[in-house]
Amino acid sequence: MDWITVGRFLIKPIAIYLAALIIVRFMGKRALGQLSLFDLVIMAGIGDVIVVVGLEQRVSFGKGLVILGLIGGLELFLSIVSYRSPLFAQLFEGKPTILVKDGVLMEKNLAKEHISMADLRQELRKLGVSKLSQVSQAVFEACGKFSVILKEETESITNQQLMNEIELLRSEVKRLTEALQAQKENSSADLDDFY
Repeated sequence: MDWITVGRFLIKPIAIYLAALIIVRFMGKRALGQLSLFDLVIMAGIGDVIVVVGLEQRVSFGKGLVILGLIGGLELFLSIVSYRSPLFAQLFEGKPTILVKDGVLMEKNLAKEHISMADLRQELRKLGVSKLSQVSQAVFEACGKFSVILKEETESITNQQLMNEIELLRSEVKRLTEALQAQKENSSADLDDFY
């Protein structure tokens, strides 16, 4: 084997791997489901190598191992580059898209991600959310998964309001105590008059 043959042998799987990354990236997040872009391509690449090496006798076992090693090395290299370069990560992995913010539907983002209102409501129902007003943020993640952050239950009464209510209750108790005392005195006077 000469260097040109070796070069062609190594360039072809690299080119196919990168082409698969680009194609899947342009397909959009919905095609990914729960897998990240790199996970999807690596699984497809490994699956294809296994099928080709296992079923077709034209590719030797050694070549299959080299290709698997190359794909694994590319995966490792690209994950390191993605970790160190946010721009590269965003380019190949994408970024999350906010679909609902503070209970308000972001229709432009739904259209951009090709998500229907029915799809969004289905995802919200899976999490027990019945109204958009309950949602602080609904995000379509880069991996194609929905994340929902619910609004926190706010205190319906402030400390000052609570103190005012307590003061009103004290006043009411005092008034009722005075009324009972007056009624008791009147009842005693009426009994004295009776006897």
